[in-house]
Amino acid sequence: MKNSVSTCSLRLFAILGILLVAGSGSARADLEKSKLNKEDGAVYLEEFLDQPIKLKVVKVAAVYSNLAGERWLGNLLAGREAELLAISKRAYRVRGRAQQGQVAGWIAKSAVEGIDEKLEANLTKLHDRQVLVNDLIANHQVALGMTVAEVEASLGKPDARSSQVDKEGRKDVLDYITYERVAQTSVSYDQLGRPVQSIVYIKVPTGKVSLGFQNELVASIAESEGSELAGGGAGVRIVPPPILIY
Repeated sequence: MKNSVSTCSLRLFAILGILLVAGSGSARADLEKSKLNKEDGAVYLEEFLDQPIKLKVVKVAAVYSNLAGERWLGNLLAGREAELLAISKRAYRVRGRAQQGQVAGWIAKSAVEGIDEKLEANLTKLHDRQVLVNDLIANHQVALGMTVAEVEASLGKPDARSSQVDKEGRKDVLDYITYERVAQTSVSYDQLGRPVQSIVYIKVPTGKVSLGFQNELVASIAESEGSELAGGGAGVRIVPPPILIY
């Protein structure tokens, strides 16, 4: 019986050891991913694209860890497919299967096909727009040209919503109301006739922002006094409309 218990204990410790090693490996992978050094001036597509862009390797391509070509990772073979991760003026960052295994790094632009100057320019514009939108969302502000989803990511769900469809298309209005908690004091009397004071806080509207949407993009902003949701006192901002990359 004692030997059986010892054997079970050893098996349990072995399983725990495997789980701990696997967990630490996963944690290390997440840490390495979060510490990825991003090249200055490069546009990383994972920040704003949901669907990957596939490229075809047309000739053997050396893959390097950075734009300076300081560490060779392997060679992508002609005829294989790679996923576009980032673009720069000189090279593309891709993920693909090399002779040495799965790699992610920078290769010469001439080594692949599937992206032209127009697509590359649109990706850069889309990235620049996303930077502006992310800044607005981080500061809980809105701007002309934002989508409904972007506005709700910045301000949350609206307090009121109305819609209208006419020959010019669909028009929506989202209303956001700011409130202030105001103390209300009341006096009542107990059974002995003594006054009892109580304080109740109520929400009082202090301002409102009405956002008019034309075909799902912010086309107008009406802001009443006491509200700074639109621009924090810095005036109405404008962002380019969403860009179709193709």
